[in-house]
Amino acid sequence: MKKIIVVPILLFVLNFTALAQQDSLQTYRKQIDSLDLQLIRILGQRMEVVTAVGKYKAFHQIAPLQPKRFEEILQKNIALGREQQLSETFVRTFMEAIHQESLAKENALKKQ
Repeated sequence: MKKIIVVPILLFVLNFTALAQQDSLQTYRKQIDSLDLQLIRILGQRMEVVTAVGKYKAFHQIAPLQPKRFEEILQKNIALGREQQLSETFVRTFMEAIHQESLAKENALKKQ
């Protein structure tokens, strides 16, 4: 008779554990979704500033590409990334993608 009682209790515990793990996973996913939203919004704000910089450069006939400035930004962010346990490769790739988008915006403004 003890065996009959143990099986349903064991199934309940296993099911409860699975639900708790799923609930934790959902919580983590919601946190990631929220952080992704913040990242996109911040990138959008950054591009607004890039647009202002692009207008300034176009008006003052300054080339969009400023290699020294980008290298400064890149090295600063690689160091900051290291503090957050982000690989140099990741930070470099991320910053280069942002830089390419920024240059595209600045070049488009220059043509206007």
